[in-house]
Amino acid sequence: MKDKLLILDMDNTILQSKIDFSLMQKDVRAILADNGLGRYSHRSVATSILNFSQSPDYDEKLAQKIWDRITELEAIGLDQAQLEPDALDALAYLNDFTELAVLSNNTDVAIGDNLERLGIAPYLSFVAGRNSVPYVKPSPEGMLLVKAHYPHIPLSGTLAVGDALIDAQAAEAADIGFVAYNRSRFEDWQKWHIRPLLQLNRWDRENCDKIRRLWK
Repeated sequence: MKDKLLILDMDNTILQSKIDFSLMQKDVRAILADNGLGRYSHRSVATSILNFSQSPDYDEKLAQKIWDRITELEAIGLDQAQLEPDALDALAYLNDFTELAVLSNNTDVAIGDNLERLGIAPYLSFVAGRNSVPYVKPSPEGMLLVKAHYPHIPLSGTLAVGDALIDAQAAEAADIGFVAYNRSRFEDWQKWHIRPLLQLNRWDRENCDKIRRLWK
């Protein structure tokens, strides 16, 4: 039984996302503003939604309108997504000594379809999208849900890998160590006063071994 767990983000972490996040941010911001709720807007679409979802102004129909637009843009981008270079070989190698899970803010169906299409699914023991969690990242609920699926693995044996601020925030709130992966998408970690345990920019054997050494 493996006693280590790696919780991976999907977009721009194990696959190269073609989702137009700038357009998504613009459209979500416009929907909120048109309904007098611009105060909940944030640079991150996920944080805007979380702010709105946890607010006294939350409205289920408006939330559905936002999610419908997001899902439309996700579908267009994910249809064009490809693997991050060497990601498949890295997962095959990492899978020898750690459980591998994916936690993404995409829909469960979109995650499953793309991980299957790109050949990643066989290496994963658990996958969770936004349909499986109460709140999306940067909320820690998803991280905690994934961790609960492996009760025999301690927090000290658990790491999260992601490319964005919301990944780091979710991991920190769940008391899980965070590893940054930034090749297809840049994040200024210093700006956010975040110090990842590692900062990776490719899925080669050397970087996989760096992750492994974090557990020793």
